[in-house]
Amino acid sequence: MLVQALANYADTYLGKELSEMAFEEKPVKFVIEINESGHFLGVIERTFEKTQSNGKRVKTVRLTELLLVPRTPENRNSGIHPLLTCDAIQYVVGPLIDVWSKREQLGRHSDCHSGFIKLINRAATETKDFALEACVHFYNDKAQVEKARQVLAGKKAKGTDSVVLSVRPSEICLQDPGGLVIEREAVREFWRKDFRERFNARHAAGGEGMCLISGKFGPIATTHNKIKGVAHLGGRAEVSLMSFDKPAFRSYGWEQNANSPISPERAAAYVLALNDLLRYGEHRQGLSREKLVRTRSNFDYGGLALLYWTREPTDENPMSLFEDPQPEHIKKLLNSPFSGIESLAGLRANEFYLLSVSGNGGRLVVHDWFCNSLNDVWENINRWFAGMSIADVFNGGRVAQPVGVYELLKVISPPRVKPNDKVNAERTMRLVRRALYGLPLSYSILAAALARLRLVSGVNRLVPARIGLIRLCVNDILMIKKEGGVLMAESLDPNQEHPAYICGRIFAIYESLQYQAQGKLNVNITDHYYGLASTYPQLAFPKLEILSKNHLKKLKRENGAAAYAVAGRIDELTEKMVINGAKYPEQLNIEDQGRFAIGYHHQRAEDARAREDRQRKNGI
Repeated sequence: MLVQALANYADTYLGKELSEMAFEEKPVKFVIEINESGHFLGVIERTFEKTQSNGKRVKTVRLTELLLVPRTPENRNSGIHPLLTCDAIQYVVGPLIDVWSKREQLGRHSDCHSGFIKLINRAATETKDFALEACVHFYNDKAQVEKARQVLAGKKAKGTDSVVLSVRPSEICLQDPGGLVIEREAVREFWRKDFRERFNARHAAGGEGMCLISGKFGPIATTHNKIKGVAHLGGRAEVSLMSFDKPAFRSYGWEQNANSPISPERAAAYVLALNDLLRYGEHRQGLSREKLVRTRSNFDYGGLALLYWTREPTDENPMSLFEDPQPEHIKKLLNSPFSGIESLAGLRANEFYLLSVSGNGGRLVVHDWFCNSLNDVWENINRWFAGMSIADVFNGGRVAQPVGVYELLKVISPPRVKPNDKVNAERTMRLVRRALYGLPLSYSILAAALARLRLVSGVNRLVPARIGLIRLCVNDILMIKKEGGVLMAESLDPNQEHPAYICGRIFAIYESLQYQAQGKLNVNITDHYYGLASTYPQLAFPKLEILSKNHLKKLKRENGAAAYAVAGRIDELTEKMVINGAKYPEQLNIEDQGRFAIGYHHQRAEDARAREDRQRKNGI
């Protein structure tokens, strides 16, 4: 079950955060500094520059540092629920019209600010803390608050920014070192107590029942905390995975999340896990939490976030091979799949999880959920790379280097109008399912690759990644049909007698013949005839035969031996084409179009290998 696996993730990797539910890591952009008397000293901006790469381009961005701050025990979508000493800018300094407050928000933002001040006053009274008392002095002097408000406006603060209070004592005040107020133990202890009381009161109305995650009988959470980090994936800033906020979603008279009963602690655990997985790439200033597993999410694939983890900690990450394969790692995987990774028993005992999500309004949309033994995942990845290996025309016919998922999506997508267009989410998941789950590729991936192949020209037609994917698709379809037949090899297969494959080989020889006879041309026969030859060979090849005879005549005058060798190769292959009286197939279906492309590519790669061998023998 998804939420159970997420809760277990929190237990395994986020034990410290789970035990300290009153606090959470959040980006806090501004620090308001005051002295022990409450006088405003200035505003510090907590941002830094970082270079990021998403596989397409490298750019420098400005990020906000994270800070461990109070977590809300309430649903903040309704009511006034301030957080202690660190909150949204409207709570900390109040409204500012046409900057971070609209006129219709003036009343609510004023109430939020008043609630924030009341909480500080209550905390200062109970704790007698030096820094909290300084904050009380600050808010008692409206002029000091106004100074802070104007400085924040000058720094172009937004309504979405968070602000934290800090006390910097003067030199004559040596009783306390000061610092961020929320980092003081007395302040933290006050918030822990207040959080527990308000959290328990919130869920008291949920009644009792059996938790679907733990199986234990006890209190049931009325609502669950919000999931963050999905705004750029199509959702709001905060979304829900499990929510029953409308009568149509409810059953048998149950209210809200009683329809899917989960204890408050387990509900908080699965939300904590999702927030952690969705927070890839953020800066953890001063919070050196050691990650036991290389979890990662990627937001570049068609608006999808791919979240993955293992049940038990491991240093090996299958997704790293799938996203950014390194040749030496792939070679090691193919030669000895599990050597140097883990013991086979350990792989079988461990489990790998993958979750693909996006946002839709206030909901977290789950596109795919997968769990399997780590052993099976490695075996599937092994088959993925073995199935896509293909001879490389540009490297003397040797096996091409493996590529990541983004490169595969790029070579089967239509030419982009804009370079930053998102890739197709459906195709992304089909590739993921093939690589990790072992599910065969569909006709749609093959059709996309063939369509792109017909659009490109010149050497772009020989990109090995695209042909390797076509080979994998054709073999998958052949295995699904269970009709027998010879699988497509990674390099030229002389025993492969399928008419479509042979047509592709002949077409490559025609192209080579034209080059030998006429040299390099701006537009050759492949540019003119590839689309027709790969779909309707019976129409295209008679025309190509006429052209080839003219090319042979010209080549005979310059190099008779070469012309004789080429003519012999063409005759040898065309003899295999005579089936039921038809020299060439009338029409090729989508599978046979794939075989044609592979045959063409194999012949070009074999010619490249032979040419390199001749040059080596001749010492060139």
